[in-house]
Amino acid sequence: MNVPKFRWRDTSQWERWAPRSIGGTTYTFDHLLAFDMTVERPARGDLPSLLVHVRVVFDCHVVTESVGKGLPAGPPWDSAVWIDSGGRERRFNQSRYLRSLGLPLLIRGLTNGQSRCYVASAHNYMVCERIDVQGRSEYYQVYFDLYRPTNESRLVMYVQSAYVKDHPLAASRKHAKPFATLCAEKIGAVPRKGLANKKAP
Repeated sequence: MNVPKFRWRDTSQWERWAPRSIGGTTYTFDHLLAFDMTVERPARGDLPSLLVHVRVVFDCHVVTESVGKGLPAGPPWDSAVWIDSGGRERRFNQSRYLRSLGLPLLIRGLTNGQSRCYVASAHNYMVCERIDVQGRSEYYQVYFDLYRPTNESRLVMYVQSAYVKDHPLAASRKHAKPFATLCAEKIGAVPRKGLANKKAP
């Protein structure tokens, strides 16, 4: 199958988030419906003022896991199965679902600096939340692609995946970046900086 590199940027592939009955329980996903937020920053020094509108969209990966981990795929009509934008089957994961309930608040925290943003790779970024569980720390890592659609002034933040890790990537990341700066780079208000951004579209 010839899958486009940024297949999730095709709006026809975006999850519509209808309720599902899974294992006798009805799950709603209203918290994962797309929403808009505004990033503002006053002018300071050589930096211009910033006012950017961002549409936030969530991928099915935030509530599912790969069936490649020995999980049964199930028939196509199985309500616990999703087909992601790459055509791969994924199965509902209740732990991911429960963590996803706090995703909108974590994402909104980027606009006021409450949540830190990290450069993750050539075309995506990460926000991380620390969780204390029975005296030990886990980290909820959320990966996203931030881009400017053709002929639009707003940005789209496509949340690609979110899951808990015992050993966080954020702990070893030196490339933390204010979300407002990342937005400014994406709309061309300031030059792009950072090793990973050299290849970012």
